[in-house]
Amino acid sequence: MTRWTLMLAATALLGGCATAADEAKRQAASDRELAEALEGYTPGRTLDCIDPTFAGGPQLVGDSLLYRPSRGTLYRNVVAPNCPGFRGDQVVVAELYGSRICRNDRFRLVQRGGGGIPSASCRFGPFVEYKKDR
Repeated sequence: MTRWTLMLAATALLGGCATAADEAKRQAASDRELAEALEGYTPGRTLDCIDPTFAGGPQLVGDSLLYRPSRGTLYRNVVAPNCPGFRGDQVVVAELYGSRICRNDRFRLVQRGGGGIPSASCRFGPFVEYKKDR
């Protein structure tokens, strides 16, 4: 190997380490944000669908969407894997195929303010109901 090839390989390895470290930081911050959002709530039943007319949301937190239909209840949806560009500063645009939002229904993420191109399609996962601790 030439010196140039070794330098290029070393740079690629260091870049990969920085990316893994950045991802770990991002994941830790995301986990903290979700823990704060769910503080004082207890998980309950898992649902395949929810009624969007009272869903009040969603709020993007970590790898989840949080819907708040009332003060004492929220629904957490863990988004199906491989949803690109999932960040809290975006708006969810759901493709509904009936009167409810259901597991495996598709949605796209759009930059708040209407700018940019929508993301690739993502899928809703199951909805977990959380009740406020008394």
